[in-house]
Amino acid sequence: MTSRPVAWLESVVLFLALYAGVPAVGLGADALLGWPSLPPLARWAGLVPFVLGAEGIGWSFLLFVRVGLGTPNPLVPPRVLVTTGPFAWTRNPIILSHALASLGVALLVASPAAVVLVLLLGIPVQFIVRSEERSLEARYGDAYRRYREDVPRWVPKRPRQIR
Repeated sequence: MTSRPVAWLESVVLFLALYAGVPAVGLGADALLGWPSLPPLARWAGLVPFVLGAEGIGWSFLLFVRVGLGTPNPLVPPRVLVTTGPFAWTRNPIILSHALASLGVALLVASPAAVVLVLLLGIPVQFIVRSEERSLEARYGDAYRRYREDVPRWVPKRPRQIR
């Protein structure tokens, strides 16, 4: 079993890969493909999804620690099913927040290839989420099944009282 400090370190590595690696690879691909930078307005537009995504990540992580008594790393998951805050709107607020924030970073660096990379990352995420949902169902049983019935996977909707 992974320790909490190792789980957080792994999360930091993921952040570096996503928020430094994707823009760097995108800028390199732009240069290789001869793609021009996105217009200056795109840089400004990138601030909104970056800030919203960063706030969503922070809020979700805080709930995983305070309410769930765990970490966002699946190797040291929350001990309690978290269904409040952004988790009441969507079952995947961390992934959606990362998608927003990383799209914001891609726009901030004005890289069309980085934007494409962010969108392409949605493909493997689908498989990861399905695996994670099986794990959550095994861990939390009926509580997770009720949560899954009441809260959408991707498209957030106004929460109603979870049964």
